[in-house]
Amino acid sequence: MFALPAPLPVLALLSLVLSACVVDMDPSETDEGVLADGKADGATAYVEIGEADTFLKKRAVQSAELALGSEKCEVPAGTRIELQGSGTVEGSHVRVQLRTPLPGCGFNPGYLYIPHVERASFRLTGTCAGNLSPSACSLLGTIAYAEGTGDRYDIIFGYRYFTSYANHPRRIVCSGGYCSDAAGRYQFLSTTWDGVRAGLPDFGPASQDQAALRLIQRRGVASVDLIDTYAEFTAAIDKLNLEWASLPGSPYGQPTKSMATLWGEFRRLRGI
Repeated sequence: MFALPAPLPVLALLSLVLSACVVDMDPSETDEGVLADGKADGATAYVEIGEADTFLKKRAVQSAELALGSEKCEVPAGTRIELQGSGTVEGSHVRVQLRTPLPGCGFNPGYLYIPHVERASFRLTGTCAGNLSPSACSLLGTIAYAEGTGDRYDIIFGYRYFTSYANHPRRIVCSGGYCSDAAGRYQFLSTTWDGVRAGLPDFGPASQDQAALRLIQRRGVASVDLIDTYAEFTAAIDKLNLEWASLPGSPYGQPTKSMATLWGEFRRLRGI
């Protein structure tokens, strides 16, 4: 869903929330011995940081806004952190409870930025709700990654949440200078949802997956199940950047992910 500048009055805003659907994934490969519920078979739950230094943060916000020690704590590249239970994916971050607090760190649990996590004993991303092909599910997961929603189907623009899947929540939220009623894993505007909801029973996860696939097909990506190569992937994304503002080449003026980053995410989800 694309977001609109905050100063617009509500009536003008509603008139501009048109049918374009613009705006933390299918499971990645896990280590052998990891169970479906995310717990390691006979081992302590853990996360391992990749090649870049990162922070454990008290809140899932930009680390530059946080005070070192009390609101963010340094975690060197390559660190393995043992956890009490599995983490919880929240958008582009995972919330973790450490078995042993970091030295000098004034809080626990905290948040880790998922792209900085190399591997974990649990799934860092969610699954598609329906019985979809690996390529279709991976493409949906890549879109969710770009949108920052991860595996959350109950999310509203501005990282608010709703409690009923009976219908699109139709709640306009203003955040960061923009206003939108975008909701769900794929950030459907209410008007977009109304255009693709025919025959779907609710706004639940399976319905959202099917609606997103309908939008993808409407944009001319007819061979979702056959996306395997970089050329096939970029051809699909180039058709979808009018639907989701986070995709590269989108004309809506909002931050976008690079094609290389999204291709890497798709390959990770697809296992290729």
